[in-house]
Amino acid sequence: EDRPWETPKMSSESTSKPTEKTEAKAQQRIQIFGSVRMVTDKPAVDEPEAGSTEKNYVLRLSDEATGLNLPQIQPTRGGIKKGRGRATTVRKQAELKFAPNIPEIDLTNERLREIPSGISGLQKLSKLTLRTNAIEKISHLKEMKSLTDLDLYENQISRIEGLDDCPVLKSLDLSFNQIRKMENLSKLSNSLTHLYLIQNKITKIEGLENLQGLQLLEMGSNRLRAIENIEHLQNLTELFVGRNKITDLKGLQGLKKLSKLSMQTNRVVTVGPALSGMVSLKEIYLSHNGILKIEGFETLVNLEVLDLGGNRIKKLENLETLVELRELWLNNNFLTDFKDLSCIKSKKLNTIYLEQNPLSKDSEYEKKVLSALPSVRQLDADVYEDPSDTKENAPNSS
Repeated sequence: EDRPWETPKMSSESTSKPTEKTEAKAQQRIQIFGSVRMVTDKPAVDEPEAGSTEKNYVLRLSDEATGLNLPQIQPTRGGIKKGRGRATTVRKQAELKFAPNIPEIDLTNERLREIPSGISGLQKLSKLTLRTNAIEKISHLKEMKSLTDLDLYENQISRIEGLDDCPVLKSLDLSFNQIRKMENLSKLSNSLTHLYLIQNKITKIEGLENLQGLQLLEMGSNRLRAIENIEHLQNLTELFVGRNKITDLKGLQGLKKLSKLSMQTNRVVTVGPALSGMVSLKEIYLSHNGILKIEGFETLVNLEVLDLGGNRIKKLENLETLVELRELWLNNNFLTDFKDLSCIKSKKLNTIYLEQNPLSKDSEYEKKVLSALPSVRQLDADVYEDPSDTKENAPNSS
């Protein structure tokens, strides 16, 4: 069966390998207890100093004091022992006490089953970070009059709820959870500007009708098949819906302020007129789809970055009007003719990627590209101080 949206096979050199960063992250997840990190004007302490009147501290009762017998985590090849993608050994909630005026709390990787009840009513708290725990429900967020940033990235939350008492919440991160439906966000209509829902199980964009102030929506790695129900988001400037199953760009009309669109790794075959007149767009990322032809970008006169790498494009065309273009990514396509480079009229073009195309195998590949595009300072991974440089004498070439 022909599946034009699937990414063409890459060379063996492009196979990803474990990096120091991923290995470090795996090691970090093995730790038994993370520290309680608080942003105050003094470091977090177990007890206030004798005679101190300072109130901006956090008090955590020790495990010995609370009588908790905490189980150990058993390291495995992949890090900590897991079940259904999460740690099977979960820390019981120790009694946590917080200073009433504390402005910021970070309880990352503490293996908490729930949001500590002591957080409720902290009216000076502006930022709450609860990343990488085992929290299943959003709770204990009553009278959070100053909370602007709530981060629940990588937990086990299955439903959006419990946010009605967060009237000034601006940023909400529920990425890497188990959420299936977008709901209960209407009470955030006057405040929410950034919403992150990466790597959940959401099948439909909905429930955003009242979020007129939303500026960024990130829903990569879900189960979306269409862009829908966002035409009313007049202040939206950034939309990320990569790694879904979206087949076209319909549903974007009306987003007059949209400047960045990322739809990498979907099933788009044609662009069509969906982007017509969206002159605020400056960055478009459509790599690893099944696009057959460069079209539909002609009216985007302010476009600066266009990424069409990893598609099925055979001809460079319809780029004449993109005079602000600075970066053009067309690697891993089927381009063959150097003469087609003449359709690129931007004198601001600094970077172009054409590797893994048939024309990149030409013995004079560099010379022909740099001759046709004199403003280019980077061709693929090679950087040139002067456009006349070649791979042999370019001081910054890779």
